[in-house]
Amino acid sequence: KQLLEYESPLPTVVRDVNGEPFHSYARERRVQLEYADFPKPLVRAFLSAEDKTFFTHGGIDYPGIVSAIFDNVTSSKRSRGASTITQQVAKNLLLTNEYSYTRKIKEAILAKRIESVLNKQQILSLYLNEIALGRRSYGVEAASQAYFGKTVSALTLPEVAYLAILPKGPANYDPDRYADRAVA
Repeated sequence: KQLLEYESPLPTVVRDVNGEPFHSYARERRVQLEYADFPKPLVRAFLSAEDKTFFTHGGIDYPGIVSAIFDNVTSSKRSRGASTITQQVAKNLLLTNEYSYTRKIKEAILAKRIESVLNKQQILSLYLNEIALGRRSYGVEAASQAYFGKTVSALTLPEVAYLAILPKGPANYDPDRYADRAVA
């Protein structure tokens, strides 16, 4: 019910004497888009980077979890996550960032419930409109404007790919500080 009625924090808008918007104030950059407004290459890039099986799983990617556990046990590299986009929506909008097994269990339960109420386009829209992408930007449209000064519909494929890697850690790919990582 919370997600069906969810509204993003909106900026405070100051209007002139005629009621026309004069200026807006906000701590976070946000621009809401409908699913149809997201360019296909952008959707594909985020699915490739975050959840390749999004349209085929029911909120939890069981083979992905097993693979991540195996990789994390057998590798000394940074641990790999196994959260689906639906689980990320649950965490970002309904839970905290606390790292615990309890939160992961809650996240999985909520993901199953979300998938039973919302369709895949609604879930993906919530994700693409709310994901933190650095530079005080939440959502792909706000990030597109913050990083490239243009709308998502005007992005090139390399720019779309850059936005798709940002959920892994926006500060790690800041082009002003880590240009080599951003290009890679």
